[in-house]
Amino acid sequence: MNLRHTCEFTGYTSKYVAAIRQYNHGSTAIVLVDNIERPPPIFQRMYLCFKALKDGFLAGCRPLVGVDGCHLKGAYLCMCLVAVGKDGNNNIYPIAWAVVEVENGETRSWFLKLLVEDLEKEDGDGLTFMSDRQKGLLDAFKLQFTGQVYKDAFWSAARCTTKAQFKRNMEGMKFLSQAAYDYLTAIPPQHWSRHAFSPNCKSNMLLKNMCESFNATLKDARDKPILTHMEWIRRYVMKRHYQKREGLKTWEGTQMPYVKKYLEWFVAEARLGTVFESQADEYEVEHRSDQHEAILRKELAVATIGS
Repeated sequence: MNLRHTCEFTGYTSKYVAAIRQYNHGSTAIVLVDNIERPPPIFQRMYLCFKALKDGFLAGCRPLVGVDGCHLKGAYLCMCLVAVGKDGNNNIYPIAWAVVEVENGETRSWFLKLLVEDLEKEDGDGLTFMSDRQKGLLDAFKLQFTGQVYKDAFWSAARCTTKAQFKRNMEGMKFLSQAAYDYLTAIPPQHWSRHAFSPNCKSNMLLKNMCESFNATLKDARDKPILTHMEWIRRYVMKRHYQKREGLKTWEGTQMPYVKKYLEWFVAEARLGTVFESQADEYEVEHRSDQHEAILRKELAVATIGS
């Protein structure tokens, strides 16, 4: 790309950002250019977060954000970074996106800093972020310890909801391989096992599939010029929100479809449990092959599972 085209493109991005700020009040639109003091200026990166998306996330989504990136295939070989949440029906909820010159610690920090400011969370307090660490963890583990038995053992430990259950599964891993056990114990469980996750996220997610789903949607826009790419995402999100609003007009009830389905499954599972009285407000619950201790406060009503 010659210098004249570089200058023209930088001018177009500045106008695009100015238009978003003018016609979408409260939205964040930022473009960074290099060589501003020594022309010609060169485009570096752009960040967009529309006010409607901020407000919707803060009003109706859990404080869980997946962050991921994908390569663009056009004349500018940049990266597109995306931040995606989950809505009340457990569907993906795009929050913000950016095009950066390369994906590294500096550009990710820049993206996350702007995102945290938009979500009005000082230092990210109260938010749970999911990155591609889990992908690297799993890929590295699979390379070193091949076979379905190791994969199953890994996911059994990752899905544990209690510390006792986690310890039992890790003992099973140790029986399989001391090396595999040592590899996983060297990584703090709050990074990969459900039982150690912060309760702030209020989610049972272990993978950032929400980001991968959104990136898969972007495949039709990845070979487009940067501004066309950004406009494609904006229009896609606009159409998606319209379809969601229209769909809700025909929905009846107090629970979203996903929530209703999950609660029905939970009730069915609960009926498989057997409760044994111990003393006062202490009980033992047998569910499938597991046994659990249940201690209820005296002021709570005790409901018998399966009644």
